[in-house]
Amino acid sequence: MKAEFSKVVLYTSHHKPSAFLSSDIIKPIHVGKENSYNDICCMGDNTGNNISYKNPFYCELTAQYWVWKNEELPDYVGFMHYRRHLNFSENQGYEEDVWGVVNEDILSTAYEEKFGLNEKSINEAVSGVDILLPKKWSVKQAGSKNNYDHYKSSPHLHIEDYQSAIDSLLFLYPEYATAVREFNQATDGYYTNMFVMKKEIFIEYSEWLFSIFDHLENHFSMRKYSLQEKRVIGHISERLFNIFILNKDKKQPLVKKELQRTFIKNETFNGKLNPAFDERNVQVVICFDDNYALSGGALINSICKNSSIDRNYDIVILENNVSERNKSRLVGLIKNLPNFKIRFFDVNAFSEMRSVYTRAHFSAATYARLFIPSLFSNSERVIFIDADTIVESDIAELASVDLQDNLVAAVKDIVMEGFVKFGAMTHIDDEPKSIHAGDYLTSVLGMTDTQQYFQAGIIIFNISQMNKEDTFTKLISAMKARKYWFLDQDIMNKVFFGRVHFLPLEWNVYHGNGNTDDFFPNLQFSTYMRFLESRKTPSMIHFAGDNKPWDTANVDFFDNFMKYIDSTPWHKEVLDRLNKSNAGIFSVHIENKILLQTKIKRKLMPYLNKFAPVGSQRRQVIARNYYKIRKVILG
Repeated sequence: MKAEFSKVVLYTSHHKPSAFLSSDIIKPIHVGKENSYNDICCMGDNTGNNISYKNPFYCELTAQYWVWKNEELPDYVGFMHYRRHLNFSENQGYEEDVWGVVNEDILSTAYEEKFGLNEKSINEAVSGVDILLPKKWSVKQAGSKNNYDHYKSSPHLHIEDYQSAIDSLLFLYPEYATAVREFNQATDGYYTNMFVMKKEIFIEYSEWLFSIFDHLENHFSMRKYSLQEKRVIGHISERLFNIFILNKDKKQPLVKKELQRTFIKNETFNGKLNPAFDERNVQVVICFDDNYALSGGALINSICKNSSIDRNYDIVILENNVSERNKSRLVGLIKNLPNFKIRFFDVNAFSEMRSVYTRAHFSAATYARLFIPSLFSNSERVIFIDADTIVESDIAELASVDLQDNLVAAVKDIVMEGFVKFGAMTHIDDEPKSIHAGDYLTSVLGMTDTQQYFQAGIIIFNISQMNKEDTFTKLISAMKARKYWFLDQDIMNKVFFGRVHFLPLEWNVYHGNGNTDDFFPNLQFSTYMRFLESRKTPSMIHFAGDNKPWDTANVDFFDNFMKYIDSTPWHKEVLDRLNKSNAGIFSVHIENKILLQTKIKRKLMPYLNKFAPVGSQRRQVIARNYYKIRKVILG
């Protein structure tokens, strides 16, 4: 039975990426969506008639208000939280903690089954009743004398705020005086703002509740409240809910049923991002933190400047603590482009990344690419592109590449070709023995042809094929199996080997990192010639390595980068960085400087090559210590 035909619909309030219940009659709502640039894979409370912006103060009530004002209500309406639910099963005797809740580790199929979180059990639970309530909880468990004292003694709450709400209630509804007194003096109540009630009662309750808060807003104020203290309206509503039930029950006895509450101890995520456009959707994914918002802005601007009006560009930024200011700037880049949409998703939602191996300048967020097949499983294909790149062609061209049954399309990694040729040693912390790059590719990654190693700066994910083969499970299994030299890039090469469609080198042109003339000429001659050819008409330029065009002008394709940073909010910041002082921001001249670490490496390299030739164990030991020291200094 579909949710729209059910006599019951429950809504769960979510404020961040989390696990959703699977039943069709349980609908997740992103509360406070108006205050967030991020997408958490469910509808928001900021459409139609709403108070979404009040969420820091009203908490989950912004979802209740939105449902009341916008939804076509079924026979019964209910509300729960993203990790607090009602136990709809027949067994109401599970062990509870001091707060009166049944604790479970994670949200899973077994959890839903155990607590009857399905349409059949929920419909059976409401049969013949007016309202389902969470089992009453005694405030004596928290050491309080009664409900009034519990509010008064609770941290982050101020009794004068509750008293102001009671004053507003009694001003508007003086007949509630007895119910107010009875609840305040009682030692227990229905807490946590969870319930399932008949439509008529829900409408009556909502009209009553929000009329009180409309009055209250004109008669109280906050006094330098903390984030926790600002949740005052949500806390007050728990008490008003009890007063409403008491008064209504006295006028006309309600048929009530109490249910246990559950609590999920460990947060997980199982949401999916749907395409932003119904047709001609080009799904582009970029991943960066606030330090790379500047380069991400240049990349997005380059995508916009080279786009076609015939395609729709759905850009999702897998972000790691990107500031609200930079999110606003990024969204501003597409302000006048109706065929563009920018969304943000917090990579920290992927709990599996909390214990991954990192080294050198790599962070845990680099593993976010592995989660694309799961997060975007409702898409046909996804184009991933690194944040330290710009494009000089329409990225939508990649949407029509014939992938056949290949899992990905990418560009061959010619730097790895060099590592194999020159006998570079792997750098993996705590590995008992280092091995040559070629041996690593064959023995660890299982690549029988090392020439097929691809670079992960740009990848087309064949999501529809991956869904058929459950590729995501294989990626996560490989991630957990061991540590890797180039982290997620190695994992993808291991899992995707033999299933890669290779793109032209023009789609991942290295800027050279300041060493264009000393590394690439030593590659196989045919590779070097293709490298030179690709640089004539690059479709994508990759500023891989230490030397970035926002730190130094002495890199290849610097002007290409500046062309796309110009007219963005970061243009002044780039000039500041390049000139190293505010006094020079209006100067036309930009110093051709080289980063300190590059200068040091160039000075020491001739001596290093003599003392520790490439491929030697001595070279490996020096390299490991270099990256450890560099990480401490640069972070």
